[in-house]
Amino acid sequence: MVKLSIVSALMFGTSSLPALSFSHPTKVFSDEYVTQTVDWISQEGIQCGQNTHAMCDTTHVEFNDGAHDPARVDSRQTVLVLDSGMDLASVLRYRSRIKAHYSYDVSSQTFVESNPRVAISKLGKKLLTELDQFQYTDFNTQQQKPGFLASAWLRDLALAYGAAAPADTADHVTGVTHFSHGSKVLGYLAQHNPKAEFVLIDTASFLPLLQHKSLVCDKDHDALSSYMQTAASSLRTDVIDEHGVEYVNYSGGFTRSHVQQAWQQNECSGSLSDSRAKKLLESLKPVYQTLFESPKTLGIQSGKRDTSSNADALDVIEYVNRIRVQPYTTETFDTNVSVYGDSGWQHVFDKFKSEFDGNQSIDMYVNFGYGRVNFFQRNQTPKMTSDMFGMQYAPDWALLSSSWAAPVVTSHAINTQSKVYEVNPHAVFSPSLLKNQLISYNCYNYGGYYSWSLYQFIRNGSNKCRIQDPLKHRSDELNRLGYLAQ
Repeated sequence: MVKLSIVSALMFGTSSLPALSFSHPTKVFSDEYVTQTVDWISQEGIQCGQNTHAMCDTTHVEFNDGAHDPARVDSRQTVLVLDSGMDLASVLRYRSRIKAHYSYDVSSQTFVESNPRVAISKLGKKLLTELDQFQYTDFNTQQQKPGFLASAWLRDLALAYGAAAPADTADHVTGVTHFSHGSKVLGYLAQHNPKAEFVLIDTASFLPLLQHKSLVCDKDHDALSSYMQTAASSLRTDVIDEHGVEYVNYSGGFTRSHVQQAWQQNECSGSLSDSRAKKLLESLKPVYQTLFESPKTLGIQSGKRDTSSNADALDVIEYVNRIRVQPYTTETFDTNVSVYGDSGWQHVFDKFKSEFDGNQSIDMYVNFGYGRVNFFQRNQTPKMTSDMFGMQYAPDWALLSSSWAAPVVTSHAINTQSKVYEVNPHAVFSPSLLKNQLISYNCYNYGGYYSWSLYQFIRNGSNKCRIQDPLKHRSDELNRLGYLAQ
């Protein structure tokens, strides 16, 4: 359902949004490249499936065929993304901004560098590589400089490419679509943070409750915890410290239900009580501690509503450097919420109370600005998204899932920290200071709205400003750096 919604939304482009007035210096070069490339595709008569043009031939591209380019990124914006289905984005579309790609090795219980591979048309390889490695001539120095091409500029190229090589939406060998959970998360982060660099962990390879079947079936919490200590040590040393990670974006997590599902899939004999399932769940705590208590990283994770200490033992922990996020929607209503949510939020809560049910373990709510049922119902600043190739930009039609909220808050955090560096270029990154700025403790004022539910919400959040609207304030680097109209 999500896939259909996104594809449909991108068909409409940005027609429903206010006209954008582009002024970024790269835009003129982007337009020139798009025009020339679209003309070239037409002149070549590339129509894969209808002819045998050489650009339609399948080619295999591996992650190790490319390289990270430090000239394209800001090393103070290193984001660890834990997700799955990121191969096309990491191998081709954003390859120069990917520092490393990891998977979990079951035998050693460590995270090891991996080499994902995609099979795509030669045309796809050419276009995505050119977008990733784009250069333009600086007007002042007349020197070639790396340039970021925003997906909002590339719609004409997307249409020409889609018509020429429609089979490129899926891997030519495996048939697996390139539209995936990870492509959506990494795509949002890469587009809204043009200078960010990324370290990736394929979470499809990290399924410890399934991969360590004997320990789960034996209900051996201590042994599984020991394995996870080894994994956590590798995560800290080989991944986070090795690459100087400042931000963690985790659009996932584990609950007791995952343990119970693994018990069934592993075909374990006997029964599993809730208490034993909880103990097995808690064996994953060392990994969570590394993600959300490392002293130099801020972790943003998809939050869960209506948590309990028994069913959601890892979600209820107040990790010092973790922000648990959830979306809400005001549909067509434009909020008056301030940048960090210290004013205007009371009216939003009063008007949309049901959006904030089960809020005990949520640190921040972000407005998506489109309807839960009717996606056409949206306010003036809805959540935007790009297609799988990073060539189109449109209002998101996906479900209001916390998976999609995490990259919005990660982008908000990077934008906030960038403003700190503007004032003090030598500032030292402090996840605790940044977290306190993002979620202040100023929201104890009822704002003239008095109700028991409001009182409980304030109390559950310990007076923190949890209801925010970063999209209203365009709180991301794509907008701050002037790629889109302000």
